[in-house]
Amino acid sequence: MTQLAEVEDGITRALTQTGPCTLELLAQRLRTCTWNQVFMAVDILSRRGAIILRPLPRFQYMVSLAGTESNLFRHVATVTAAEGLLGDDCN
Repeated sequence: MTQLAEVEDGITRALTQTGPCTLELLAQRLRTCTWNQVFMAVDILSRRGAIILRPLPRFQYMVSLAGTESNLFRHVATVTAAEGLLGDDCN
């Protein structure tokens, strides 16, 4: 079984080599990892601000490295706006 840190490294390496791709394609590229491992590592990297997830049509997501501060700001602004829509009931 692959360790989570190895999966995170694999994701970063794959995105560095090939550029942005869908979450599904990323999981296919990391053949030694399970879907759950990839999903968990993407979640962690996204929360750290290391990668950006962008929704696509048909329940797909584009995954890319957070290469610039403008991308990171856009990600934070999106999360902040979404939290505002949820209201205080979730706190």
